[in-house]
Amino acid sequence: MPNVVKNTTPAKSSAQPKSSLVPKLLGALLGVAVVALLFLFRVELSDYFKGLRYTPSAEMSEIRDSLGLTSAGSRIFAATAPTLESREDFNQDCESFDVETAVLGCFTNDHVYVYNIDSAELAGIRESTTAHELLHAVWARLSGAEKNRLVPLLEEVYAENRDSLKDTLAAYSDAERLDELYVRSATQIASLPAELEAHFAKYFSSRARIVEFYNAYITPFNELNAEIDRLGTELESLRATIDAKTAEYESASAEFNRSVDEFNNCASTAGCFASDYAFRTRRAELVATSDSLDAVYTELNSMIDDYNAKVEQYNSNILRSNNLQNLINSNSETKNLE
Repeated sequence: MPNVVKNTTPAKSSAQPKSSLVPKLLGALLGVAVVALLFLFRVELSDYFKGLRYTPSAEMSEIRDSLGLTSAGSRIFAATAPTLESREDFNQDCESFDVETAVLGCFTNDHVYVYNIDSAELAGIRESTTAHELLHAVWARLSGAEKNRLVPLLEEVYAENRDSLKDTLAAYSDAERLDELYVRSATQIASLPAELEAHFAKYFSSRARIVEFYNAYITPFNELNAEIDRLGTELESLRATIDAKTAEYESASAEFNRSVDEFNNCASTAGCFASDYAFRTRRAELVATSDSLDAVYTELNSMIDDYNAKVEQYNSNILRSNNLQNLINSNSETKNLE
C-alpha cells in the first residue's frame, strides 16, 4: 500500500486573530470620543467659525482691545460681530422706536449692536454698552445648570444693591430679569461674591475696568441729577422764605404808612402832641421803623437775587441734562440747545 502523505498546510479560517480587533475597537472608541467632544463644545466651535467671518471696524477694534477680553470673551465677541451703528441703522436693527426710552445697545439674533455715541463728556459709554450686550450673549450660551448655579449668587448681589438696581430691573419681565441682573452685576457693581468674580474672569481679564467704563459715563448724569435735586430743594425753601418775608414786609409797611399818616395829621394839628419831646420821640420811633423796613427790603432783594441766580443755574443744569439725554436717545430729534 502506498504511503499517504497528508497535507500539513493549515486550513484557512474565517476567524480573524484577536489582535486585529484592537485597532478597530480603538477607532470606534475614538470616533465616539470625537463625537462627544464635538457635542460638548458645539457652541464654542460654532462661535469659532462664525467669528472667522467677522472683521471689526477700527473703532470697534479699539473698544474690543480696551475691554481686556479673555480668549473665551474674544471668541464670543467675534461670533456676535459687535457693530457701531448710526441712528437710523441702530433703530432698525434694535427695533428701537420709543422716543421716551434711551436704548444704548441690543443683542438680537446673536448679534450685538451699539449706538455710536461719540461724546467726550460720555467717555466710556460705548465700551460699557459693548460689554453689557456681550454679556447678554454670554448668558444666552450658559447651560441651564450653570444659570441655576449662578441664581443665588445674583440674588445675593441684588439684595445688597437693591437701591441702585430695583427701579431698573422692575421694568423687565420675570423671564428677562435674571439675564439683566447678570449683566448689570458684571458691569455696574464694584464688589461681587468671589464665585461670581471667578465666573466673569472667564470673559474679562479685569472686571474692575468694565465697571470703570460704566462709572465714567454715568457720573455726569448722576452728578447733574443730584445737583438738580439739590437746587430744586433750595429753591423751594428759599421761595417759601421769600414769600413769608415779603408778606411780613408788606404788612409792616402798611402799618408803618398808617403810622406816618397819623403822625403827620397829629403834627399839623395844634395841641395833638403834648410836648415837643413827645413829638420828637414819636418821630424817632418812625425813623427807626423806616430804617428797619429798609433793611428788610434790602435783605429781600438780596434773597431774590440769590433765588434768581439759583433758578438760572437750575435751568442751565436741566438744559445740560436734556442735551445728554438727547445724545443717548437714538429716537430724539431735538438738537442740543446752547
